[in-house]
This record gives sequence, structure tokens and C-alpha cells, in this order.
Amino acid sequence: MLTAFQISDKTDKDRIEVEELNKSLQLDRREIKNYLEYLSDKNLIILSTIGGPYLYGHVELTSDGIKRAKLIQKKRN
Repeated sequence: MLTAFQISDKTDKDRIEVEELNKSLQLDRREIKNYLEYLSDKNLIILSTIGGPYLYGHVELTSDGIKRAKLIQKKRN
């Protein structure tokens, strides 16, 4: 979640390339797919494009996702 937040420049305006996201996370194909679907089910991201090596091409943070990422970041500081 925080990695996506950083890649998106902390906004919900940018699509996040799943391949770029997974370079930091280093999950296998099934793990990243399940993780993204979980975040989507929680309304924290939108699965905006399908395709590519990880099934989903791009995701976008929702406003709830931005709020959650900020809360997590605040707790870590």
C-alpha cells in the first residue's frame, strides 16, 4: 500500500504500473494478483487495466486508499 502511495506521488490521479509496483514488492504472480484483488475488495485501489505479466496492468489508489496509506505512514513515523 505504501509503495503504491509513493509511486503515485501521494495522489489518486495517477495510474500505477503493476510491474513497477512489484519490482519493490518482489511477489510472485499469484501473490501480487491476490494482494491487488484484496485491496480492490477493500475499496483501497481500482484495478484500472488488465494485461501484462501480473494479470493487471495498472491500478489506481482510491480516496480511501490514500487515507489508509497516510494513516499507516503516520503510525510508522
